[in-house]
Amino acid sequence: MAQPIKMSAKKRKKLDFSMDPELGNNRILRRYLDLPKFVALLRSASVYLQRVDLFPDKLEGVLPPGIRMAIDDAYSRGVSDYDSAKFLAIVRRGVYLNCWSSGAKDNMALWKLYGSPSMGVVITTTTNRLIDAALEWSKSERIQIFRVRYIDHAKNPNMIVGAYSDPLRFKHVAYSFEREVRVVLNRIGKRRSKPDGVEMPISLNSLVRSVVVAPEAPTWFFDLVTDLSARYGLAAPVRRSALAFVATGKFSSSKSSDQS
Repeated sequence: MAQPIKMSAKKRKKLDFSMDPELGNNRILRRYLDLPKFVALLRSASVYLQRVDLFPDKLEGVLPPGIRMAIDDAYSRGVSDYDSAKFLAIVRRGVYLNCWSSGAKDNMALWKLYGSPSMGVVITTTTNRLIDAALEWSKSERIQIFRVRYIDHAKNPNMIVGAYSDPLRFKHVAYSFEREVRVVLNRIGKRRSKPDGVEMPISLNSLVRSVVVAPEAPTWFFDLVTDLSARYGLAAPVRRSALAFVATGKFSSSKSSDQS
């Protein structure tokens, strides 16, 4: 089992950063992208975090009935300044997410949802690399990194909601196949603009460990991704998805597939 990452007090000083202690060292993370988003990452040398209320999934941040009732009860008694609907609105309009999947293996459902089985790209990184980037961002922003916990909302699971961003630690169990790790940028309570998205700068070669091309991609698409990576100075290897070699049975010996 990976050991939690230790951070010195000196490193934490003046940084607005927190992380899930269970993430561990050098866990491989994958981000599934379509080609335009991959090109945008290369051109801008930045990671894009989208405001939560603009996500197509309207279940983001939804609270179980028990917690909603507790917030509404506190509001009705004058203990809280907002009811559960306003609480959720505050969360969705002031928090930004960048989402990754934990693990080295291909996930065809994620290829279909967030990339494309024939025209998609995955970038891989590790928890350490992502934390290094986040520490730089936390000099000017409030940043968190955590694993998503999957729950059945109808069963009123045991969960604590203290900070505004806490509801985003949880998703319905129907999404558990995503194995999601989230980078959270929280501007709630800050006198900062709240645009649709925020681009946070990165060093491409520090963050990106490898590039994986979709399992059904034609040769010309693989060559295009390779050329784009070279053009923007990305030194990480470009590999075919291991799923591309399943039909031939040659994937286990191929050096061009990403299996780690």
